[in-house]
Amino acid sequence: MPQATQTKLVDAVRQVAHPLTGDASDWDLLMDIIGDARFVVIGEASHGTDEFYRERAEITKRLIQEKGFSSVAIEADWPDAYRVNRYVWGIGEDSTSEYRPKTASRYRSRTGTRSR
Repeated sequence: MPQATQTKLVDAVRQVAHPLTGDASDWDLLMDIIGDARFVVIGEASHGTDEFYRERAEITKRLIQEKGFSSVAIEADWPDAYRVNRYVWGIGEDSTSEYRPKTASRYRSRTGTRSR
């Protein structure tokens, strides 16, 4: 990619990027953008980073609590999703609804390493 194109692209991203600080208000702008939407689709390309799953859970909580969403459909490994579904319906044995995908421990985006 030519340097001029790369510079323009980086500048464009910087103009619209919203930094995440770990604060509860990180997703306020997103909630404002969502407004009264009936459907929200959250895509991801990482397929297994701890940070993405944690942030998606926070966004989902806010959609339920603040926007009145009553249904959530996620792409997930069957055993993990089934465990969460059992918790939601009150038939699971887990004491938490925390989603702990098996792949999350395999991809550590902070260190950039992948272990098995």
